[in-house]
Amino acid sequence: MLSYQNLFILLLLLFCLHATYTDLRERKVKNFCAYGLIYAGILSQVVAVLSGDSSLLSSIFTVVGGFLIFLALYWFGIFAAGDAKLVWGAALLMPVGLFSEAAAYAQYTPTTLIINIFVPYCVILVTYLCIKTNVQQKWQALMQIFRQEGFRKQIFDRIFRLIFLLGLRQLVVLSLSWLRIELGLWHQLLLVLSLYFTLSYYVAKFGLERVRNYVVCVVLIELMIITTPWTLKAWSEAYTPLLKIYLVYIALFFFVKQFIQNLDDMMLDREIHISDLKEGMVPAEQIVKIETDNGEVSYNKQGFALPNVLDTNIVLGTLPGGVSKEKTAELKRLVEDRRFEDFDNKIRIQHSLRFAPIICFGVLLTLLCRGPFFIVFQ
Repeated sequence: MLSYQNLFILLLLLFCLHATYTDLRERKVKNFCAYGLIYAGILSQVVAVLSGDSSLLSSIFTVVGGFLIFLALYWFGIFAAGDAKLVWGAALLMPVGLFSEAAAYAQYTPTTLIINIFVPYCVILVTYLCIKTNVQQKWQALMQIFRQEGFRKQIFDRIFRLIFLLGLRQLVVLSLSWLRIELGLWHQLLLVLSLYFTLSYYVAKFGLERVRNYVVCVVLIELMIITTPWTLKAWSEAYTPLLKIYLVYIALFFFVKQFIQNLDDMMLDREIHISDLKEGMVPAEQIVKIETDNGEVSYNKQGFALPNVLDTNIVLGTLPGGVSKEKTAELKRLVEDRRFEDFDNKIRIQHSLRFAPIICFGVLLTLLCRGPFFIVFQ
């Protein structure tokens, strides 16, 4: 490996160790560390292009694509701002030649780093929760999924989403055929999923769920019936790939997610009075403002959900960066105004977690395995 790549690895480790130290000591990642890592990462990409180790297009894809990926992780509340900048910088500073022996799909550093950070973290967390809870607690966590308020509504909503997804797939296939555009299966799936998530965003934003469920889905079902031959093979080839993806998504992000979340609530969360809330605490629940047509305002407490920064009705979200000083003061004023009496002025707080050490571990794993950790088993 070239000497300048060894220098970049050394810089990467120094930045990560410094971030780990400050996060453990002061519960924050210093800006000069995060931005220093980003500037060094961009410089490493420039050096890689000039030395011929990377093409200009590949480096631009790493810089811009990595930024969009980590921006999305911050946007949806998975990373705090400092953690997102730290991981982006680490992905940029990772030497290009490090992944030369990995398979093509494993050579994109941002996704490789995300895999090496989150998979070990999730495995350790799930293992810890399963060891620390008994059979009765596990059964209780499972039953809470089915007993939760609005469970049937959520199931029906996901059935309509599935119909919407499969119908969009058929619409895309027919449109591509009419336009005489040929795309491979995975490119088709990527196009369908991108269209699905984009349209779902606007459906949720403008409250068009009933139109989607009772108008659009009916039209899409008729389109599927008319345009798909009535044979098991034809329907299987047309819809099985997306159906498998959707079922895995439901299993992981609905049932497994809620099961682990219920175990986490039992073991790691605690309930406090909002007047005792302090800066930096991370809520495990949301507080949402509800305004009726006659102008009356009330506040409702909801369970954990990925934050939606566009929803101005969310008074308190579950952002991983913790509650700010200004937000803490605002919530305490609302307590004094007796706004939260419907839920006894209490909120559940997540167990405090320093994420910089986990990021540092993911970086070390990436360097040692020269790609996603699972390739060492292949």
